[in-house]
Amino acid sequence: MESTLGEQTAVGYPAGTEGPEHRQELKASDEAVTFMSGIEPVELQKCVFADSLVIVSEGGRELGEFSVTVEFARREQPCMMLHAQSHGAIDDCPCGTAVTAYLTTDLEVLDEDHHEYVKYFSPQLEGHSVDKRCHMVQRDGQMVIHKVTAVGEEVTEESMSYPRAGN
Repeated sequence: MESTLGEQTAVGYPAGTEGPEHRQELKASDEAVTFMSGIEPVELQKCVFADSLVIVSEGGRELGEFSVTVEFARREQPCMMLHAQSHGAIDDCPCGTAVTAYLTTDLEVLDEDHHEYVKYFSPQLEGHSVDKRCHMVQRDGQMVIHKVTAVGEEVTEESMSYPRAGN
């Protein structure tokens, strides 16, 4: 089931609770806090990997590719970088998704870029190609989110910020 941009909810907020007048404090369970605080940096080494997958039709035609990489990085502090991307074609229309996220060693999102697209070339769907981009970044105790959606030539932008969980 697809939802329009207006029906989507902000990260961590149930439907109908967007906006400052509906904000509620989100709280992790005691079990979750205990689990997360028990993760040692040496254990994160087990999460570092790179892998890829090629999608092939029954007839041997390459349809697309998926790849994921998790590695240690540094962005003002030691962190982990996750990069996942897929691309391919559905009915000969190119499509894909890419996510790059930087996480603290406590697995808290510092910065995330998300991009997805579908390019239509058929005369019936010309002008309906979709390109969505979303950037999230922690700034001054807030998670700042900026979305840009292009459907054909029509572009919409939306910016919002929410208190970071735990603040």
